[in-house]
Amino acid sequence: MYKLLKSTTSLTMCVALALPTGGFAQTTESCVAEGEQTVFPCVLPDGSVVADADQMMTLRADGDLAQALGLEAEAQTEAQAEPDAEAAAETVDAAEEQAAAAAEAEAAATAEAQAAAEEQAAADAEAAAAAAEAEAAEAQAAADAEAAAAAQAAEQEAAEAQAAADAQAAEAEEAAAAEAQAEAEREDAVAAQIAADAEAKAAAEAEAEQDAAAAAETSESPEAQSAETQADTPAAESDAGVEAEAQAQAEPAETESTEETQAETDVPADSSSDTETQAEAETQQQTEEQIAADLAAEQAAEEARQEQRAADAAAAAEAAAAADSGEAKADVVVEEITEEDTRASSEEFSTAVTGDTSAEANTQAKKDDDDGLSKFEKALLVGIGAVAVGSILNNGSKVVSNSGDRLVVEDPNGDLRVLKDDDALVRQAGDEVRRETFNDGSSRTTVIKPNGSKIVTILGRDGTVLRRINVDPQGNEYVLFDDTQAEERIVVNELPQVRPQANTLASQQNEEALRAALQTQLRGDQAQRYSLRQVRDVRQVRALAPEIELDAVRFATGSAAIQPEQARALSKIGTAISNAIKDDPRTVILVEGHTDAVGNAGYNLALSDRRAETVALALTEYFDVPPANLITQGYGESALKVPTETAEPANRRAVVRNITGLLRQ
Repeated sequence: MYKLLKSTTSLTMCVALALPTGGFAQTTESCVAEGEQTVFPCVLPDGSVVADADQMMTLRADGDLAQALGLEAEAQTEAQAEPDAEAAAETVDAAEEQAAAAAEAEAAATAEAQAAAEEQAAADAEAAAAAAEAEAAEAQAAADAEAAAAAQAAEQEAAEAQAAADAQAAEAEEAAAAEAQAEAEREDAVAAQIAADAEAKAAAEAEAEQDAAAAAETSESPEAQSAETQADTPAAESDAGVEAEAQAQAEPAETESTEETQAETDVPADSSSDTETQAEAETQQQTEEQIAADLAAEQAAEEARQEQRAADAAAAAEAAAAADSGEAKADVVVEEITEEDTRASSEEFSTAVTGDTSAEANTQAKKDDDDGLSKFEKALLVGIGAVAVGSILNNGSKVVSNSGDRLVVEDPNGDLRVLKDDDALVRQAGDEVRRETFNDGSSRTTVIKPNGSKIVTILGRDGTVLRRINVDPQGNEYVLFDDTQAEERIVVNELPQVRPQANTLASQQNEEALRAALQTQLRGDQAQRYSLRQVRDVRQVRALAPEIELDAVRFATGSAAIQPEQARALSKIGTAISNAIKDDPRTVILVEGHTDAVGNAGYNLALSDRRAETVALALTEYFDVPPANLITQGYGESALKVPTETAEPANRRAVVRNITGLLRQ
């Protein structure tokens, strides 16, 4: 503001100097302030005339000039201040108005910009939402397409699986039908053979009766009496008379035969048809009678075995209890099992199976028995192994085969059974075994494993297992089976009927399917508890548990060993069995061995039992299946898969069954 006023005052003074002043000549100019150019002469504000610069200097030195000039400046300043203030105020107002307008414009611009920004943000958000919605829609479409493709693939897979299952079911049904047809044909053949035998027997009896009648008639004929009365006739006459009588008898006999032949020829055809119908009826009746007789014989044999086993089991249980109470003493043998005492599944047995009942073969078998046997096997020889082939046991059974580790005996009813040391499988390298032998020939073994677990088994005097308890390292006891308890009587022809079904092949199933197969409910409606002996000996009882065929294992002819690659091929079934036992420590698996029909029955029975032991040994070696939960049994050629008398690999097989449910109520 000071600069503004200063500039205004200077302008005013300049203008004043330029304008004429009243009372003075217009040619004399006014004196100006210090610092400005002065034209002399000049007039001071008070009217004094300054003629020259020297006068001006004098006035300045005296102070008069400053006073004169100050008055003029003050007057001019006051005169100019009011319009300058008004102008400044107007300028300020204009500036304020301009600033307000600018602020208002700026606010308007800011508001507009903000509105535009908000509008742009809304547009961007809307575009982003649209893009997100489009992306979500695209993703949903892709997911729907993927789900549809997956559903279609699953449907296709399910259809293929169903088709495969249907094909397998059809194949199984065809196989079952073929097996049933083969069984029916075998039964028909047996029935036909029985009928033929009966017919031949009847014919032989009829012929014998006719011969007897003819002989009686001849002895009573007059010619015979005449011959007797002429006993003192010379030989020549006698011979001549006999010839004459023979000739005379020949003629009427020939005539009679001709007449009989003619009579038979004249018999009407209806008579022949009636005869055939009657013969068929008689054959059918004889077949039914034979089947009934077979069932009756089987039932009688089962009852006899049941009585014998009940007596043996009771005696063994009493002997063990007496030993525990101190009332009786037992012979005790303790042994540490080494690798030399055990056999691998890939190795053959150290002794040969023989079915020869000759004295020479028996002598050789006894010689072989002493080679390569452990203390327990030699102790077994004292019980069942030391008997000679052909010997008759106390129960009437006849020994037909002796391989040192096994006896094959023929029961009085003709059935073959194999006797062995059932505890051999549980004895492994590193175990400590304590065997107590009681006075009745029964025994109790306690196998102590390196981890502290125990397997306590009671065996009958023939080496057959009667009772087994598994004790884990924590001391928990699990009774696997107990045949020392009284058996429940079974009636063979009243057992649940099981329809023939195709066997489950282990190699064609995965582990889950095999585990499910092992847990499958028993076939047939049964609520009875069976003993282990009944499961082993009675086919109809055994059939109540589904079987799984170990088709990866096929034995060479005459061999009881399997190769490591075959053993490893059992991985799925081995793992399934091991897991089943982990889930239920009381699980009991029956391992069956079978042979083809080549060789005699006794040889095949012993060989099949060895094969069952080999398979159980492989399951233990390769897949840690507890040996205490495995029971082995051979059935020889009694269950041929392919009905043929020739060598057939498919018949040299092994199967497993989960018999746990049969052993429990």
